[in-house]
Amino acid sequence: MNEIQEIWEILKEVGERLNRLAKSQEETDKQIKELRKVQEETDRKLKELAERQAETEEHIKKLSIQVSKVAKEVRNTTKAIAQLNGVWQDYTEDTIIEGLEYALKELGFEGFRVRENLKSKMDGDSMEIDGLVLGDGYVIVLEVKTTLRVDDVDEFVEELEKRFLKFFPEYKGYRLYGAIAGMEFQRFANRYANKKGLIVLKHKDGKDVKVLNPKDFSNGITSL
Repeated sequence: MNEIQEIWEILKEVGERLNRLAKSQEETDKQIKELRKVQEETDRKLKELAERQAETEEHIKKLSIQVSKVAKEVRNTTKAIAQLNGVWQDYTEDTIIEGLEYALKELGFEGFRVRENLKSKMDGDSMEIDGLVLGDGYVIVLEVKTTLRVDDVDEFVEELEKRFLKFFPEYKGYRLYGAIAGMEFQRFANRYANKKGLIVLKHKDGKDVKVLNPKDFSNGITSL
């Protein structure tokens, strides 16, 4: 092979390499272009996500404000109801105690005096009594409920049996009776209280208080 042929072969090889390089560059440019498209799409999606995130945060902020307003309204309503219940309870106690004297006379009790809203404290504990009727050798403890429930009866009897003389020892030796009264009565509460030997009273109209015990109940009132 002479020198001219060698030069020609070298040039041919260089040309082929240049062609391969050119094709490789085209492929690289294509990949870069596709990569840019992917990057642009990613940027677009990230932007949309950021916008949605901002909208979500705004909704959460508004919702939080609304929840706070509702919570405040609930607290105010609960407070108002509690105050109303307290006023209603006080009214119930006052009206029943005002009509108590006539109701007890129906049952044969005479010569007594009525004390209201007694409270005794001892050893960090306390006991409150809505009304106390003191007679000759006997004492009647009165519990007043706006709506009387069966559970109220059990709690009242337990209070009388286990706690009354502890907090009011001055009545030791007296014959003890329990009287329970209400504006309204849960189903069976009246009968249950009667079976427990309690005097059962119900507010009617004005200052009128009705005895709900059977007519012959006065012959068998249970002392506790």
